[in-house]
Amino acid sequence: MSSKSPSGLNEWLSFLKTKKFPVRAGNLARLKTQIKRTEDTLENMQKNIASDPLLAFAILNEANRIVVNKHNEINTPFHAAAMVGMNGIHNLFKRFAPYETRNRQLPDNLTAFLAEIQTSYEAATMARHWSIENLTSHEDDIFWITLFRDAAKWLLWYYAYPVMQEVQNRILQGEKASQVEMAVLGCRIDELTVHLCTFWGTPNKVIESFLTKHIPNANELQSLAHLAHHPDELPGFTEDKRLTILMNNPLIFSYCASKVAEEASNRGWDSKNLAFFYRVVATVMHRRIGDIIKTAHFASTEAAKLYNHRGKRPMALQLLDPDLYTKNSASVKKKVIVSPLAQLKKNLTRSEHQGCKNQANLALKTIKQTIPNAQHAIIFRHNSTGFQPLFQSGYKLDILKKIRWNADSKVFGKLAKQKSASHLFGDKLGTLLLDLPDTSDQIIDEQSHLILASAVVNQQEMMLFWLETRTEFDEKDFKTLKQIVSLINNA
Repeated sequence: MSSKSPSGLNEWLSFLKTKKFPVRAGNLARLKTQIKRTEDTLENMQKNIASDPLLAFAILNEANRIVVNKHNEINTPFHAAAMVGMNGIHNLFKRFAPYETRNRQLPDNLTAFLAEIQTSYEAATMARHWSIENLTSHEDDIFWITLFRDAAKWLLWYYAYPVMQEVQNRILQGEKASQVEMAVLGCRIDELTVHLCTFWGTPNKVIESFLTKHIPNANELQSLAHLAHHPDELPGFTEDKRLTILMNNPLIFSYCASKVAEEASNRGWDSKNLAFFYRVVATVMHRRIGDIIKTAHFASTEAAKLYNHRGKRPMALQLLDPDLYTKNSASVKKKVIVSPLAQLKKNLTRSEHQGCKNQANLALKTIKQTIPNAQHAIIFRHNSTGFQPLFQSGYKLDILKKIRWNADSKVFGKLAKQKSASHLFGDKLGTLLLDLPDTSDQIIDEQSHLILASAVVNQQEMMLFWLETRTEFDEKDFKTLKQIVSLINNA
């Protein structure tokens, strides 16, 4: 992966469409051997195929690509393998990238990839058991649909680990997943998954598990959850026809199980957010919430036994915590680390931090925490009297005082008229040196990268940011400063 990550739906699609599916080397070698042996049958290969999710996923996609009757989709890898045949499976080998797990210390991206797969298996097992108890007769389909709806996320963790780590860290620090994904990836992971699954030829049921035509939207989920508001009582019935249709669609188990498994994996079984999805499932099954929780816990223990992929400790181990659901619970004791950007956003709302100078002080602290490449920084206030440096970091004060910051400058003049941001380096910076304030070129080196940005504080004042480094700023640094500027604009 290049130093610059893809950004936006189209770039991520182009990036992931070319990637091979990571498959455990042992499973792939075993399958190749089985295909060469004439005495082996597809039935004997089923266990090997099912044990590797992306191996099974590729075979499933291939079967749905070649099948003629689209009204009778193939939703399980076993059926898919029979349709594709040994020659068809052999032709898929070029699409796989083998990985080893024999080493005690696995690469970070592989560990995260395996951990995400483990969570997906836990979700799939949960959805399957809810489906069984609801007598839907689609439990096997629901298992595989729930598992494979995370396939794009697996690839992101494997091939774009640093980006996904940033996404996860910011979510754990309290930011909304949808906002974080848009800020970091430039698109929603669900949206990316739908497009990739369409490209891969994945069964429509997997795609439908993301669409609000088949899955309740936020308001509808609230309505369903409200019907099971009391834990000791059976949920009420809905009179809404659409909600009734959605409740009868087993895909709702897939959706809720994915949410529960992800939340329990990240924050623990005693996360307050789990109750919402338990109530939704309780309404769908017309069961008490306690029954839903019991099934979820049972499913996690089954998943720990059947699908342990080494990426993380199974969720079932949390259930052994004697302090679970108490104030002494380990998950309760965890200190939530708030990201510098989230802390800045919070601080800007406080009355004691109002005013240009206070906000500039907060902004500089955040810059130091989030943009380590910024060797030098100056934050100016601009009002009717001109530009005044408020805070600086890294420069010598005696040099800064000699610079005529209020001399005519096309660049500063533009920044003072409207909020904007620019990343300057190389020839572009050299060309604009004469348009910067008089004598300011003495604090800029030939190798410098300079980021300039401005934010509106109020009707009378603006804030100007000057960040400079003798190394280089990357796209992430520029994006981070724009986020800081945006927070100042919206304060």
